Amino acid sequence: MFTYKFVGLLHVDAPTPYYYGSLRSKPEIGYVLFYDETGNRYEIVRIVGHGLEGKDTVNQQELAMAEIGRGESVPTIHLKKLPARQAPKKTDIRPTGTYFDDLKKASRKNREKRIKGDA
Repeated sequence: MFTYKFVGLLHVDAPTPYYYGSLRSKPEIGYVLFYDETGNRYEIVRIVGHGLEGKDTVNQQELAMAEIGRGESVPTIHLKKLPARQAPKKTDIRPTGTYFDDLKKASRKNREKRIKGDA
């Protein structure tokens, strides 16, 4: 699996800006991602960095901790919404992903504790 931060998803596919997804094959510009739950399709228009290789859920959490917890830049895929289709094409890729809204809130609380000296 290749794991990246996804940018450009609609709110129904990623309720927060902290969405990290994994793909079975190495992504390339022009690939189309298909979300089964909503039927939305997105084209990859830009890739920044090299995604993490390995288990998807472990790498998704690692990217979240790097970006949210430590403020580091992470490998990112930029997406453009495509018109919806009734059924996906055979070439469409189905990503798996997780959003980490709660991690951002926890990170803010930890930062506030460190500033106050309560840690």
